[in-house]
Amino acid sequence: MSRIEWNETLSVHNAEIDEQHKKWISIHNRLHDALIGGTFDQVEKTGAETLEAMQEYVRYHFKFEEEYMKKINYPGIVEHRRIHKDFDNQIYKYNREFLEGQTVLRSEIMKLLKNWLLEHILHEDQKYYRFLNNALNKE
Repeated sequence: MSRIEWNETLSVHNAEIDEQHKKWISIHNRLHDALIGGTFDQVEKTGAETLEAMQEYVRYHFKFEEEYMKKINYPGIVEHRRIHKDFDNQIYKYNREFLEGQTVLRSEIMKLLKNWLLEHILHEDQKYYRFLNNALNKE
């Protein structure tokens, strides 16, 4: 498992959304660093803080992104919203289970979070960028 490093393949060519994605990546990397190099107490403290921050940021970012997709009349918005909702529910579940002591942060959870984040940006978010880019090129 490794940190996520920002590169241009992750860009959706919208400065504000790219900055939001970078912040989300930094939240993930903070959790990753605690899991890899921290003591049990550090993992517990950082885990609680970053899972909560991730949950809050996911909701902020998803709302912003969905408003943007609505503004550009992206036809895949309903499916994209469903994907967002499913992930929001998963983050909520991880956070709740962690706080209740039912889940210990492990590399499997970090791998799931990392894979979802990268896959979502590289595939789902790129769809609305391509849609907008195609629409602009037709004008």
